[in-house]
Amino acid sequence: MAHIFITGGTGFIGRHVLRALSLPGSWAPHQLTVLVRSLTRFHSFLQKEGLEHSPSIRPVKGDLSLPSLGLDDTGLELAGQADILLHMGGPMDIGLGPEEAESVFFRSSEEMVSLAKRVHQNRGLKHFIHLVGFKSPYHEKNADLPEHIGHPGEPPYENRKLAADLYIRRELYREGIPLSVVNPGVVIGDSATGVTEQTGGLGILVDSVRRGLMPLSPGGAGHWLPLVHADHSAAFIAALVREEKPGNGTYFLLDEKNGSPDMRDLAGSIAKEVRVRGPFGAMPLPLLTKALRTKWGRKTGIPAESMNFIADGDFPLASKQAVERKYKLVTGLNRDILPGTIADLDYRLSHGEAGLPDAGFKPGRLGKLAVWSRQEGAGIPVVLLHGTFSGAFPLLPAASRLTGHPVYAADLPGFGRSPYHHACDVIAGYVEAVTGALMELGQPVVLASHSFGGLIAAKVMEQLPGYVRGAVLLQPALHAAHAGVPAWIAGTYMKRMTERKLVRKLLESGSFADEGEIPQEYVRYVLRDLASPRVRKTNADVFAALGNAGAFGLSPGKWDTGKVRLVWGELDRQYRLPQAFRHLPVTQILAGHQFPISHPDRTAELILEHAGHCGSERDGKGTVTAF
Repeated sequence: MAHIFITGGTGFIGRHVLRALSLPGSWAPHQLTVLVRSLTRFHSFLQKEGLEHSPSIRPVKGDLSLPSLGLDDTGLELAGQADILLHMGGPMDIGLGPEEAESVFFRSSEEMVSLAKRVHQNRGLKHFIHLVGFKSPYHEKNADLPEHIGHPGEPPYENRKLAADLYIRRELYREGIPLSVVNPGVVIGDSATGVTEQTGGLGILVDSVRRGLMPLSPGGAGHWLPLVHADHSAAFIAALVREEKPGNGTYFLLDEKNGSPDMRDLAGSIAKEVRVRGPFGAMPLPLLTKALRTKWGRKTGIPAESMNFIADGDFPLASKQAVERKYKLVTGLNRDILPGTIADLDYRLSHGEAGLPDAGFKPGRLGKLAVWSRQEGAGIPVVLLHGTFSGAFPLLPAASRLTGHPVYAADLPGFGRSPYHHACDVIAGYVEAVTGALMELGQPVVLASHSFGGLIAAKVMEQLPGYVRGAVLLQPALHAAHAGVPAWIAGTYMKRMTERKLVRKLLESGSFADEGEIPQEYVRYVLRDLASPRVRKTNADVFAALGNAGAFGLSPGKWDTGKVRLVWGELDRQYRLPQAFRHLPVTQILAGHQFPISHPDRTAELILEHAGHCGSERDGKGTVTAF
């Protein structure tokens, strides 16, 4: 067991590092002393990450920008007992000014070096691990060369990071303290879910493409953006912690250029996922950087400094690959999850923190669907599917009331954080995505599905009856409620949507009983959502498909009446319950079409009632008989 003093433990990579070093199943139960600015916020962070009960994590209050890292005597004593110093602190903000960059990068490194020297003199420091970045030119053989005296032309963010790298190398090499410098590429979400909290880096490119500001790819086919997953970075750092006799090493944590998408491919992939036109050519980087520094270029909001992260050559990977082989690591880019990463960034760019749930629901993925899940209770799992002009987030108030059951609130393809399915048949693409998610989950569920999601749930139930123990169809779309509207017209209308227009439309359609019943958070959610061309185009495509009577094609006469329950809002002015479905159990409530949003308590009550009924249907041995 090692005692590790950590800076940057709550950062994008840091949270993965804490999990890798502290959760059961990690290589060793290390003692982790974590520098934090706020103990209250850190405890909330641990709860969100599911680490609140970890006995190995101990926070100490301090600040990277202060002398002695802002530590009091107790904190300094704890830090002085460390075997390993892991320095990952500093914000991912390429727009930092000179003074702030000097403080959080260079001065904090001076303090960390001072701490390292004290520990080494008193008890011997086993290892110093420093997280820098792939643009650093330094390594073991060139850190003492006299020409490395500054970094002219680099913005403050990069300048002071590179200066800190050089300073730490020179000082620790002289003291004989083993130093590992990890140079990750542009860090994106984890390799399994794609969840990317950090909207800098790749998020800048996503934002530029979705706003139509990237008709020419920066740098073209000869340039690329090295990418690495946050969890892969954490696993690599955890492997370095395991080294019994560490030496001095520099590790570029990224892929080979030949196996990575170039800038034209990457920008094209982003354009496909955010559903806009891709770049039709390329622009030399020096010219683009110069243009972004002009008065008109600054108005685009694209930082000229972001161009510095685009590379045109290979990097030395032998040392990284040796660690990968030794510890059987896989750190390569998972290109299959890249669409999910782009969709997640697109969602965060539209919604920010306002579109993220409180503690209790965690981001995840089922098949190709992004989900917010809560794993509580032994009841049958409930999967919620939303309608148009919505996503998983607006259904979370109802989902949070489904006590006693694991809950998965899913974003349908093209909505929320899920990438679009890109199938030729709009409706079939949704059915395929949901069936794939249920098959990956691998156990019977209750589908609680609203509006358009209700139609998809009904089709999935017919195709995969063994995976659907029960279905609660909440105001399902069972017939064409309007004449087909071309998608481009609908998309143009949504692009010009205002709060006043949206509220008027919701009342005219009978979505809500009156204006006072419309949650303001829902209105804000829809308007933020429609800032994304991906979401506008997806809503328009679905809206057009629902105008086609041939899109429905259900066989309700064959449905098991004990398996299905319909809930109908009597005030809905768009949809009616077709005669072919009236033999099924129907609960009518005095509400509009959007009652799962306006009446989450009643909605949850009805779902729980049906889930309890479906969950009690077991064979004589007490096992589920759905398969």
